[in-house]
Amino acid sequence: MKISAVIMLYNEEEVIDEFSERLLISLRKLPVEYEVNFVVEGTDGTLEKVKSLAKTDPRVKFDYHEKRLGLGKATKKGLGLVDPSSNLVLTMDSDLNHDPEEVVNLLEASKEADIVIGCRSRSRGLVKELPWFKRMVSASTNWILRNVFRMNSSDITSGFRIYSTKAIESIRDDLVSKNFEVTAELLIRAKKKGFSITEVPITFTRRPRGTSKLSFVRSGIGYVILLFRLGI
Repeated sequence: MKISAVIMLYNEEEVIDEFSERLLISLRKLPVEYEVNFVVEGTDGTLEKVKSLAKTDPRVKFDYHEKRLGLGKATKKGLGLVDPSSNLVLTMDSDLNHDPEEVVNLLEASKEADIVIGCRSRSRGLVKELPWFKRMVSASTNWILRNVFRMNSSDITSGFRIYSTKAIESIRDDLVSKNFEVTAELLIRAKKKGFSITEVPITFTRRPRGTSKLSFVRSGIGYVILLFRLGI
């Protein structure tokens, strides 16, 4: 059994050391082989830190782009780097919003489904602390996507997931999203192809350093385009 982690990094110099250390500690504890594929964008010190990490662990690989690809294209690129011999693919945020120690919970649930979503719980971590506006935007987006695409998942926009490699190979080449809406597109396309989906609660925490790359305007436009392409 082997799991391939695909992690997108855009100017994450402030957090990459802590994130990568915690991720690798968690992966090493799992009863599986692993590899980590970083897709690095930007011009800060992130690339040099990842290069140093790769020298200490041959299972760490990276693909660098000085010009920003956008999360959608970076995700598609990263999924294309997955070792064909891997059984599972892990994706998660690199800004420490997601807790690497909880990967084991998603791995356990992956025994029963093709895709496991780390569902942000209202009673755990940052979600309950978010401003009303941000909570409303997130809730509204999930409500619209659930109803348009008849999804049972409660957190369609969460990027903390484990997929079967079979599911990834089936939908990877079809991806067209440019930005954050790629997380929803992956799930929608998988559901349309009949892959099973489940979810487990996760703790969603505030990033300790650095700045969020999320643009509500860009994401909003992306979700509208996605609705027309896949649902309307």
